[in-house]
Amino acid sequence: MGMFDKWVESLDYQFHVSDSCVRSKSPWATCNQCVESCKEEAITLKNHLPVIQAEKCVECGNCMAVCPVQAVEGIFPKRTIVRNQLVAEAGMIPSMKELLVFHAKGITSILFASEDLRKVWNHRIHDANTILQELGKSTFFIQTGYPPSEKNESVSRRELFSLWGKEGKSLVKQVTPAKWRFNHTNLDISRYYPENQFFDIVVDLEKCTLCRACEALCPKQCFRMGDDDFHISSQSCSDCQLCMNVCPEKAIMIHPHVSMAISKAHETYTNTCVVCKNSFKALSKQDSKCPVCAKRKNGYLQTKV
Repeated sequence: MGMFDKWVESLDYQFHVSDSCVRSKSPWATCNQCVESCKEEAITLKNHLPVIQAEKCVECGNCMAVCPVQAVEGIFPKRTIVRNQLVAEAGMIPSMKELLVFHAKGITSILFASEDLRKVWNHRIHDANTILQELGKSTFFIQTGYPPSEKNESVSRRELFSLWGKEGKSLVKQVTPAKWRFNHTNLDISRYYPENQFFDIVVDLEKCTLCRACEALCPKQCFRMGDDDFHISSQSCSDCQLCMNVCPEKAIMIHPHVSMAISKAHETYTNTCVVCKNSFKALSKQDSKCPVCAKRKNGYLQTKV
């Protein structure tokens, strides 16, 4: 290993949960995926927020892979790429999300040194191939053998984001400035499959009051309120479920659903409340009371004669 390689490997930054975590956005957020994914139990909740205990963390990348909003900062674990082929190794198995990103990058073949190792990876590859089939893509091509040692292009932890980053950028550019350019944001698979969606957002139009809480807090900007319509796009949805958590009417549901990306636009109306006489937005022309007055009990705050 040369001096440059040693310098790159020395650029250590412990895994960290940033403020983009949905639990930082709202006290109502219930996302617990990073905690559940950590086999080392290195992530705990303190004052509602996930905290990574450095002394327990082995930097396996599981928490980074499952985070729906890419809030876990760090560098993804070592992978070996030989001639545009992913070489399977014992130990940490790539997440399904990682495999889908690799596939989108053109790495569509996996090389196994033995059938036993292939069996260990089999369930993850099966899950990824199932998604790829639903997307109408070719599945991973599996081979057994050993990569040519003279062509072994091992991609280290500190070099992996050079593969994932924009082609043509040098490693030096990738690791500057002082707070290094982490590759955690590259795990947003919606960026690699812009014509598809992996989840479906369903809004109960009879319950929704157009309070705009979902629009204000959605980290993927799946909701947009126009002058005369309520627009919902599931393409970038990653199932953080923050919209479900903050919706006061419990009118939103998210379901796993792989398909072509579909946008929904619901017509909205400006009505006048028969009680307070204020105008309000509604999804039905027939709504005669604004959400506030509709929730009031009969006679509430009315002057008795």
